[in-house]
Amino acid sequence: MTHQLRAEYGPQGATGGVKVWHVVRDADPAVALCGRSMADDAETRPEQEWGTGLRCCQQCGSLYMHEVPHMQGSHPYS
Repeated sequence: MTHQLRAEYGPQGATGGVKVWHVVRDADPAVALCGRSMADDAETRPEQEWGTGLRCCQQCGSLYMHEVPHMQGSHPYS
């Protein structure tokens, strides 16, 4: 499964900047993992930018961590 980040804007829209980034599945980019509906014209970024200091939705981040195997093979018992 692949993902991407999508922007949620504040009351001023895109001109006011990104309020928070949400994680969406590529198969359904209109709905964030947290359930929020995303605007069709929302800015997108690759999922690799998650965790790089962007202000991201905490609920999306938690659900994303359950869907994506991070650092697979880095643990001595894996």
